[in-house]
Amino acid sequence: MISTRRLLGLTPGLLLCATPSHAQDTEAPLDLGEIVIEALRTGATESAIPGTVQVVEAEDIQAQARAGKTLSTILSDLVPGLAPANGTIGGASQTLRGRTTQILIDGVARTSELRGFDRELALIPTASIERIEVVKGSTARFGNGATGGIINIVTKKAGEEDGRTTLDTKLSFQTRNDSSLGYGTTFTHDRRIGDLGLRLELSAEHSGLSFDGSGQRIPSDPLVGQGDDQDADRYSLGLAADWATGVHEFDFRLDAYRFEQDIDVFANYDTTPVSISDRAYTGQPVTDEGLSAKFTYTNSAFALGELEVSAFATDVSRRSAFSEPSVVNNLFYSDGPGSTAQDPDAQSELFTSTQGLNVTVRSPADWAGRNATLTWGIDIGHDDVEQELLNGTDIIAPMSQENLAAFAQLDMSLGDRWEISGGLRAERFWLSVSDFTRPDAVFLTGGTRLAFPALEVIGGDFSYDAVVGNLGAVFEASPTVDIYGGFSQGFSIPDVGAFTRRALASNPLLPGQTVSYADIGPDAQIVDTWEIGTRYRGDTFSFDLSAYYSTSNEGTVFDSSTNQISQQKERIWGAEFVADYRLRDDWDIGTNLAYVEGEFDDDGDGRVDSWLPNSRIPSTFTAGLFTDRRFANGLILSGEIIYAGGRDKSGHPELDDITTVNVSGSYPVGAGRLTVGVTNLFDSTQLNPTASSVREDPDVLVRDEGRRIAISYAVTF
Repeated sequence: MISTRRLLGLTPGLLLCATPSHAQDTEAPLDLGEIVIEALRTGATESAIPGTVQVVEAEDIQAQARAGKTLSTILSDLVPGLAPANGTIGGASQTLRGRTTQILIDGVARTSELRGFDRELALIPTASIERIEVVKGSTARFGNGATGGIINIVTKKAGEEDGRTTLDTKLSFQTRNDSSLGYGTTFTHDRRIGDLGLRLELSAEHSGLSFDGSGQRIPSDPLVGQGDDQDADRYSLGLAADWATGVHEFDFRLDAYRFEQDIDVFANYDTTPVSISDRAYTGQPVTDEGLSAKFTYTNSAFALGELEVSAFATDVSRRSAFSEPSVVNNLFYSDGPGSTAQDPDAQSELFTSTQGLNVTVRSPADWAGRNATLTWGIDIGHDDVEQELLNGTDIIAPMSQENLAAFAQLDMSLGDRWEISGGLRAERFWLSVSDFTRPDAVFLTGGTRLAFPALEVIGGDFSYDAVVGNLGAVFEASPTVDIYGGFSQGFSIPDVGAFTRRALASNPLLPGQTVSYADIGPDAQIVDTWEIGTRYRGDTFSFDLSAYYSTSNEGTVFDSSTNQISQQKERIWGAEFVADYRLRDDWDIGTNLAYVEGEFDDDGDGRVDSWLPNSRIPSTFTAGLFTDRRFANGLILSGEIIYAGGRDKSGHPELDDITTVNVSGSYPVGAGRLTVGVTNLFDSTQLNPTASSVREDPDVLVRDEGRRIAISYAVTF
């Protein structure tokens, strides 16, 4: 494809399958060279990586966003192994290879891993994105959290052309209801003043209501408290600056955003699938506000090699939706001791702030062989996390964490055909958990409300540490064929805040009890992943095939029927395949396939013999078929068929399969380009498997959105 680089070492390259590729001309694809993968921190290019890495470029992201798709949907369609998007603003159950994904923006997590509440993919404007790097498999390159892999969003810097301005407007709607109308505008401006580059990004967007293929409205809070992207407004500001002089380079980026969703009625979880009720919503709007800054200094002639120093800070506040007591919200806060009535302020707000310093040195390692490089450094971080009700009552133990890590990674060549990579990361966390009182709560069971008196939770100071490593190799079997394999480890401290929020005494009905965090806190999780694969890159055809197997002794599972989190042994295995074919210079086709499955020790008998819940693996098999045709007059037509096979395993509800057909076209009009896209072309009425996997016993089944038409016009001057 025109706008996607020829990723000669990627799995897959997305050079043909990342459709639609809406460039501004219709010439044949150009070989733009290999990309340095920033998510690996080593300066390595894709062909030397002994594992599965994918890159989705800005042109493809923007083209699909203009055609009406969200960022989480774009990625799930193009990245085999990433679960289908759940259709909301959150990332619940959208796992990568059945495990958690660490989402980074320029190598920095916007929120703390101490309290999982993922909305990043819904809140970053696509106009800010230069590319997205997806590193699959457990990894510790950026520390805690990447047991399934990393999604690293690389933001744009100022362009080389001075005074370049882009204005992008769009609207979308569903044909069955005019209240589905959404619209937005994005403005970007690049400026060059000598060696100084400046970039300004502004965006404003409103999203309308959502309806399924039969015209039934999808609730504004289908996943119990997480909110949605319906009847919502979002605003964002981005500022980027870069300056280079000699061997020195300075980069700075500041981002601010605000999101607010207005909900008019509660969801009705007693119906299948979940529907809207006739009860007016009584809570406050769902909100999300964030501010982040990062400064990076690079010295290409440092005494020990190339030096990169980054300092960052983030501050985020997130308000969930208010949820009524129901079969799926069966543990809620009461309005006082002994009462079983819900507290009207029982709507939570999460506050996180992080600060950190990353120092990376890439040193020549001639002692290890030709072209060998040793990447080493330290990471220092600090997190603060609080979660409160609207009246200021703590619902998790306020906590702070310090972390210090040292790492080293050696990349070297053996002869002309072998690339070897191996490294270690040693990390230590110091966690301080404050004493707190879990508020009076009510447990709803079988229509009976049981009052759980307030519980004292004793905090303390704790530490976690781990040493994790990776080792892999790439063998160049021929100029067009690589064979690769490797072992990698990831490290995670599972959602510490959730363990304190769900704290229960041995007899939760008795008042005046106390528990210690030391008794209820989670164990650190280490995930081991083995992977093997091969990739072929020809002039008109390419493919990539990989298989993996991962294990952990401290896997994490959430039981929605009891609102409790448990840890146990587990194993996950799978395979992924991508093929791309250029029929001719102006016509490309591609496909991707993924299979994933896993088991865990459900009863603690030491045997891993029960299927993992659907919330970890919402679709065992996924597939995509893509085509992209460019015409001499500038017209580009694209189409795709996306399939998710659902899941049917004993002990868990059956999830139906889903097939979605999307089409789009773009054409130069005036000084800009007009794009029209249609998602769910045939207006199919079907369930979203990922959203429907979040809760079991009872099941909460959520419909997928019906046909949506998007129209956008972008002009650069």
